[in-house]
Amino acid sequence: MLFLIIFCLIQGFSEFLPISSQGHLIIFNHFVNLDDFAELSILELNIIAHAGSLFAVAFYYKNLLFGMLKGLRVFYRPDLDKDLRLFFKIIVSTIPIVLLGYLFGKNFNYDSQNLILIIGITSILFAIILFITDKYCLMVNNQEALDLKLALLTGLFQCLALIPGVSRAGANMIALRIMGFNRNFTVRYSNILSIPVILGALVFLLISENNIFINGFINLNVILVFFLSFLFSLIFIYFLIAWVRKASFFIFAVYRLVFGISILVFYLQF
Repeated sequence: MLFLIIFCLIQGFSEFLPISSQGHLIIFNHFVNLDDFAELSILELNIIAHAGSLFAVAFYYKNLLFGMLKGLRVFYRPDLDKDLRLFFKIIVSTIPIVLLGYLFGKNFNYDSQNLILIIGITSILFAIILFITDKYCLMVNNQEALDLKLALLTGLFQCLALIPGVSRAGANMIALRIMGFNRNFTVRYSNILSIPVILGALVFLLISENNIFINGFINLNVILVFFLSFLFSLIFIYFLIAWVRKASFFIFAVYRLVFGISILVFYLQF
């Protein structure tokens, strides 16, 4: 039970912060075999935990999502509705990772012995990039400055998150800060952009594993993992948004740096 709680905490803690949930979960799974503690496979646990995170971000931005749905009534006139304009930009930003993500998921070897090394290196590299871009780039742009071209560039940069340890949120935040967007909008857009990305990942995992949940979907562990992932994700969404109103991304860059160095030290010793 304790390891399941830790697993959910890691998912909620790392999904929306620019520190790589994928990298953290891979490292955790390397040390803890959750198959010994739950009647679920690692794949099933990941699906349920990500579903919890998806519901958390959708709950937080429910008013915006409702606004986008209402805006679809005039989908042919996005100039009349700012939420509808944002909806189209989210679609444009999502297209690259949907196309490349499918190919990457089919061909990347997640059982590679060098996977931990890759996570360590990317954590350090993108810690430095996150620090530099956040410290030295302008903060003059907001939502209205994001056109379809910049949305596409953000989506292309987001594809770097397919590499373990890079971080989807981190890639988005770096891209938007390079383009001069302020931190508040950067975090908001990254969070909203997570909705189609997580949803797409869940669909991919579900259709790629025909035997998933063959022993029944609803049980105590499923409910626990979903609820805790939802709760922890929601807590850290609130934390991230509150943090950037008063401070920079520096703390996340430092965390990534320490995390990456720790991984490399472990890798070189063993």
